[in-house]
Amino acid sequence: MRFTIVYLVLVSFTFLSLTPAGVSLAELRADDGFELDELDLGLELEEDEEEESGKGSEDEEEPSADEEESEVEEEAPAPKRQSKSSGSEDYVSTSKKIMAVYMFEDSHTAKSASHVTAATASHLAGSKDYDYVGTETFLFASPSSWLKNAKRDFEEGKALYNDLGIEEAIEKFKSALKTVENNIDKVGDMTFLSEVLFYLGASYQLIEDDDMTEFYFSIYISINPDSRPSDPAFSDEVMSAFDDVKSNRRDAGQGSVRVQCNEDGALVFIDGRIAGMTPVILRGINDGKHYYRIHKNGFRDAGGSVAVREGKTVSIEESLRKNTSASDIADLEDAMRSGFGGVTMIRKATDIAQDNGLDNVFIVKASLGSDEKLKYQGYMIDCNKKEYKKSEAVFSLPEKGEADRSAALKEFNKALVDDPYEYKAISDLIMEEAEMLGLSEKAPAAEEKEDKEKKPIYKEWWLWTVVGVVVLAGVGVGTYFAVTSGKDGSSGATLDVNFQ
Repeated sequence: MRFTIVYLVLVSFTFLSLTPAGVSLAELRADDGFELDELDLGLELEEDEEEESGKGSEDEEEPSADEEESEVEEEAPAPKRQSKSSGSEDYVSTSKKIMAVYMFEDSHTAKSASHVTAATASHLAGSKDYDYVGTETFLFASPSSWLKNAKRDFEEGKALYNDLGIEEAIEKFKSALKTVENNIDKVGDMTFLSEVLFYLGASYQLIEDDDMTEFYFSIYISINPDSRPSDPAFSDEVMSAFDDVKSNRRDAGQGSVRVQCNEDGALVFIDGRIAGMTPVILRGINDGKHYYRIHKNGFRDAGGSVAVREGKTVSIEESLRKNTSASDIADLEDAMRSGFGGVTMIRKATDIAQDNGLDNVFIVKASLGSDEKLKYQGYMIDCNKKEYKKSEAVFSLPEKGEADRSAALKEFNKALVDDPYEYKAISDLIMEEAEMLGLSEKAPAAEEKEDKEKKPIYKEWWLWTVVGVVVLAGVGVGTYFAVTSGKDGSSGATLDVNFQ
């Protein structure tokens, strides 16, 4: 029995001596990895936030309904620039709030490839997931209470219209229209303007002024080419007159509009739709009155109306002024120039999003090579999830007016705007950049020195090698005595192993 106990003890020591160097049964020493905090990038990781928010949740009492409402309000704060709106007192959108920044490598690229970037902007504006135009107008339009006055006149005009006080109603509608036109540079959504125009056309039809009826209905159709109001307030005679004007507009003559301003790469809106980027000549515009707006992030929008004539080219020249409260846009553009796609650019974009209550930031850069191949790069940043995705395409520069037909451009736009997948954590980008800079790994000499300083003596490989040799020798000796004693007929053998 004593021999059995001694034998088990010796086998146990032998097992311990054969374990991997530096590893104990109680713990595994993890290698020192790269710490994000060492870079002080200002980007919090979602996983850390979730862990912190989950601590102690089991012990907390269930909040009341009032407390839940206040918590929701804190999680989704209103944008700081509340005064900068398109006229609406409360900026509400069911789509995601997104800001877009477009950058050209040089002036040659801006002049040659602006129609390509305009096609991307138009694709983004047409997305149901993002409120692009509304968000940009909210962020960069000048503060004003003009819309409230215009809506008051409009509602008074509608009441007079329903009471058949048509001439008085026309005066109210014209007052509302004048207010909107004087602030057309702040109008991102043309819905209210369209309503005013249609009521004016309907009012003139009721007093049988065909010329003015056609004039206002024509402007309405230019803004809403596929729309036909179904309000019961409009009689069959009014709708019949509208249908006649719409039918005649199909054969209307067309002219061109040349748009220039002091800033290349500014978006040009005609009747509420993206038509191109400055400098640009817009062809195929139906004759008649049209509204335009010129927009570029970091500047105050410019806008007005223009009369197009068949076979003629009319020029628009505007000068955009810096928006002093949008200096963060200039910082983002500087980061794009110095290191496009880098951590600094991503950080600037997320800072802007946080300051303005944005959900996403969309960034595009265009550069034209000597072979006239366009290198097109883009980033979509989900600032709530702290994720991003990128896309890049190199393709032949399409002719003006043909950008929408470019397969490469379609794939690029779809990948960034429409595809909900392919997102990566921003922390991955930080890790990649850190590896490129050599910050993610410690110098071998430093690691060796640190290991020597940190590793306890009982984890040294040579110590357990010595112990193993001693134990194995003891096992051999013990076995020998056990066998020999058995041969001599004795009851057993006693082996004392002293490790002192």
